[in-house]
Amino acid sequence: MIYRELTRKTPYEPKPRSGRPRVTDIRSDRRIQRMASSQKMSVREITGASRLQISKNTVHRRIIESGYMIHAKMTRRLPLSKLHISKILRWTRNHMSYDDKWMAVFFSDEKMEPRWT
Repeated sequence: MIYRELTRKTPYEPKPRSGRPRVTDIRSDRRIQRMASSQKMSVREITGASRLQISKNTVHRRIIESGYMIHAKMTRRLPLSKLHISKILRWTRNHMSYDDKWMAVFFSDEKMEPRWT
């Protein structure tokens, strides 16, 4: 079978499939994915900004088809307890005299949970 395909005089083309044709092409799919990832736009905003007459379900499907973008809600955090607040205040009072040393401190992500000592 491979030999037959390689020696064929006309190039191989897949058979046309039945079903409704896609509303968007590859270029508009990439544009939708770019808007969703770089501009942090919602599905409704992307639908309004697109040049095509497409539904929000179509936009949502194109984002899911990309494969590298997933929707995940952040986990809810409990409010700080009085013990944690007192530990934070004690730590800040101990480190108020840092002055120029603060320039050497690297603060990573603010959403990370602090380590209590």
